[in-house]
Amino acid sequence: MTTQLAGHCHCGAIRVILEPGKPTAELPLRACQCSFCRTRGALTTSDPAAHLFVEAAPGSINRYRFGLRVTDFLLCEECGTYVAAVSETEAGLIGVLNVRGTGLHGFEGREPDPMIYDDETADQRLARRQHRWMPVSVVEVQPSI
Repeated sequence: MTTQLAGHCHCGAIRVILEPGKPTAELPLRACQCSFCRTRGALTTSDPAAHLFVEAAPGSINRYRFGLRVTDFLLCEECGTYVAAVSETEAGLIGVLNVRGTGLHGFEGREPDPMIYDDETADQRLARRQHRWMPVSVVEVQPSI
């Protein structure tokens, strides 16, 4: 699929491009029920057949870990927006995108599936993510003038 979905954090220091493996209407939309995601109103999507590209101005990514400490939540250092979450695996970096935080179009008017992961072990969480999350590339680039 050649469609690209583009978005960015509130201030634009972190930009995202999602190359989905299926039409946007078929991508899942999830609302994690953990306190971190709920307080930020996060709505996420991922597709193992997709690829997520995260481009950030140098020094603009703040990585935050909590809970089982197996995931980096990517926050904009400038505006505080939660952009994506990523985990390193044997197969490489995988992640999920916060479509609300990056203003990604195509998800408006959809009801998200509420997700509760409280009882997962670190191994179960990683296995689920390897099954659902998508490959991610994160690069720091100097903005073009």
